Amino acid sequence: MSNTSHQGALLGAATLLRASHISRWGIVLTAKPQSIAEHMYRVWVLVHEWGIAIDLPMAEQFIAERWAVTHDLPEIRTGDMPTPHKTPEVKAWLDQLEHDIYPPLTETHRMSKAAATLCKFCDTAESILFLKINGIGQHAIDVRELLARQMWHRLYSSVLFESERQTLHDLFNNTYDQT
Repeated sequence: MSNTSHQGALLGAATLLRASHISRWGIVLTAKPQSIAEHMYRVWVLVHEWGIAIDLPMAEQFIAERWAVTHDLPEIRTGDMPTPHKTPEVKAWLDQLEHDIYPPLTETHRMSKAAATLCKFCDTAESILFLKINGIGQHAIDVRELLARQMWHRLYSSVLFESERQTLHDLFNNTYDQT
């Protein structure tokens, strides 16, 4: 697929600032909209706090935080595609398209498996926390529960040490209880 079919790579501050205009949760009813910019910031907050709590090495922490604030930027061009529509074939196509639009940070900075696990955990945790407060109706509850099952499965089958897993488990539960 050529770059012209999706308006090209993301270049310039004006283009990147459009992240605040791209909505998430197209198929889940929420009390307030959430932009991808808000989501990425909230993921950054979790990666920042929880990475320090599990003693992620400083260089890996830096890469993880950079990933958090950039990971959904391709959605400036593609929009936020609901997970149920991401079949393996669609996911492969979307991954390639997103790579063309905004190459992932992991291409220029090798992310450790521990940092990648933390990032995915925080990405999913943020979605659950947002839906806990802002989700409306049974479908929002169902999505939140599905995300939680996926998050815990990924965490407990990850490369992290048991103490790191337990720390993330406790941090998520404490944050969930406080929201």
